[in-house]
Amino acid sequence: MKTTIAYVATLIAFLALDAVWLGLVARTFYRDQLGELMLPSPNLAVAALFYVFFAAAIVFLAVLPGLAAGSLTTVIVNAVILGLAAYGTYDITNLATLKNWPIMVTVVDMAWGAFLTAFAASCGFLATRVIG
Repeated sequence: MKTTIAYVATLIAFLALDAVWLGLVARTFYRDQLGELMLPSPNLAVAALFYVFFAAAIVFLAVLPGLAAGSLTTVIVNAVILGLAAYGTYDITNLATLKNWPIMVTVVDMAWGAFLTAFAASCGFLATRVIG
């Protein structure tokens, strides 16, 4: 039951904040930086796969260890590392392999991934502590 609460809370927090980021805050940033590399609209089925699997990774690698330790700090540290690793894998690989991949996208995206992952993991942790 605790894992389910952690997963649902983490997924909702991750989706909600990322929707605000991608839909409102950074929408023009990515379009300006990536131009024709971007699709006219995202492939939602593929995006859903990412969200479902990454939320599970956040729970198992950050939220559950934090619950076991009784420590929000553990959650945040583990989540920041996970976010940097996941978003860094994508962005640094693109920087290394794609012509004209903007370094600014890599920097911003990695910072966002670290913050977003820590935020979502914290929400999963706190919801589980309150509800579970």
